[in-house]
Amino acid sequence: MSTPARRPPSPYARGFRAAVDGIRLALRSEAVGRAYLRVAAVIFTVTVALDIGGIWGLFALTRPAEDAALWLIIGLWVARIVGTIATLLIVPLLAILLVNVAFPFFNQGVFLAGLRAVDPDRADALAAKPGMPLAPAIGISVWRLIKFVVLIIGLFLLNFVPVVGSIVAALAQLWLTARTVAWELLDPYFDCLDIRYAEQQTMVASLQKPLLGFGLPVALLLAIPVIGPLGFGLAQAAAGTFVARELPVDPRELQSTPPPTPASKPSARR
Repeated sequence: MSTPARRPPSPYARGFRAAVDGIRLALRSEAVGRAYLRVAAVIFTVTVALDIGGIWGLFALTRPAEDAALWLIIGLWVARIVGTIATLLIVPLLAILLVNVAFPFFNQGVFLAGLRAVDPDRADALAAKPGMPLAPAIGISVWRLIKFVVLIIGLFLLNFVPVVGSIVAALAQLWLTARTVAWELLDPYFDCLDIRYAEQQTMVASLQKPLLGFGLPVALLLAIPVIGPLGFGLAQAAAGTFVARELPVDPRELQSTPPPTPASKPSARR
């Protein structure tokens, strides 16, 4: 009796597996360890500062008056709980966006170390590229930050829609965070190849399913209070595994290669 063929993993499963395998590989790599410390320290510091400020502001804005009705007090405490969870989920990504604006190419060393552990030849080839100039790199990071903040504000306002608003907003926020964090972790790849925003957007859209599978566990890891941001360096190194498995060496080289000319069919004999 023949063994049934195994179904290939779904794109979501491939992305998730790349995240898990990449983090495991990063934990064993001495090169990643050397590049990890600086990245983790900066992201951790910025994230903790934003967490403290965000949660303090949330509690200050939702402080009930002394004569507030019971239903209002309950509602404000629900808002505090939901807001705290949302803050812990959003702030690590916001910290990454801010650091990328202030220090473009900040994550490139740990990304290349992670890629080198999987595919050293490809890592060396990317490192040898001239890369993206500073001005467009900052511009792209600023634009992504603005878009993220605008969308988060829109999702916050969606919470005020009765009954379904909070559920839809929570699911949309989880999708947005997973997609955005995965995109940010691919930033060193795009920088090395000087791939600008429009091309990035096209590639991210074409890889949406594996990127969500990769970004969701990373986003949840970073959202763990206090210790979560320390995992950013490992996640950035794991992006090297995702790139090695899912992305071409240089997509423009593939586009510039002409398709093979089909062989002409032999004429039929009479």
